[in-house]
Amino acid sequence: MAKRNAIADLMARLSVDPALRRRFKEDPSAFKDEAGLTDEELELLAGGNSDQVRDSLGGDATVTCCVLFVGEDER
Repeated sequence: MAKRNAIADLMARLSVDPALRRRFKEDPSAFKDEAGLTDEELELLAGGNSDQVRDSLGGDATVTCCVLFVGEDER
């Protein structure tokens, strides 16, 4: 359960913090220790496959958070 919370917590933080999103996009590996994720969990989040992320959170979990990366000129 703790790992599921670590993934969800990081996703929530990324969804509201543009500077954090930039850092994550530039160097996802920097978040492994900061967010308490395993290599596999970090790879999962960095891969951006929403179906795989949802499956890791329980498969039938309701999506309450989504992270969308857009270019600086698209904001």
